[in-house]
Amino acid sequence: MVRRTKEEAEQTRDQILDAAENLFYEHGVAHTSLEQIARAAGVTRGAVYWHFRNKIDLFEAMQQRTRLPQEDVLEELAENGSDDPLEALRDSCKGALVTIARDEQRRRVCCIMLHRCEYVEEMGEPGMRQLRNKEHMIALLIRVFETAQKLGTLAPRWTPLTAGLGLHGLMHGLISDWVNGSIPHDLAEYGPPCVDGFFEALIARPAKAA
Repeated sequence: MVRRTKEEAEQTRDQILDAAENLFYEHGVAHTSLEQIARAAGVTRGAVYWHFRNKIDLFEAMQQRTRLPQEDVLEELAENGSDDPLEALRDSCKGALVTIARDEQRRRVCCIMLHRCEYVEEMGEPGMRQLRNKEHMIALLIRVFETAQKLGTLAPRWTPLTAGLGLHGLMHGLISDWVNGSIPHDLAEYGPPCVDGFFEALIARPAKAA
């Protein structure tokens, strides 16, 4: 009985998250109330509060359940390095684009985060967390490029800072434009070649023999 109750609670939590995700996507975060989420999930407002303290807590839980596996790869590269960090990072970036393109839920959540979340006073703390997350991701990229620079695989024209900012800008732009529907093509097809082209400029080439 206890196990069944726990499973039912998890099912209810997922129903609430699914409803919130769909409403956030359709109406925007600021224009969606917990009452609307409860009705869409087929539960009481009290059930929503049983699982989540408030809309911010629900919003962040929605975000966390679609965390990309490539984020863990980046953490690992920054912490422990690699014999070929640029190749590992390139594969990770390409994989992230394909995953978002092929996973409807991740595409929807990315669109909410980038285009449907009005960071008004109510959502001030998530907005600050988003900013901190962005700074953290750029810092991780810089550390990976610092490793590549020490290994001599980062082209001399680049610094770890410019490479990190450039790659973050490329990935953010590709994902943002695609999830917003402004690019009528398949991200899984055009995204990886864009990443390849960027990394071709990043990778140091052996000096030509005299």
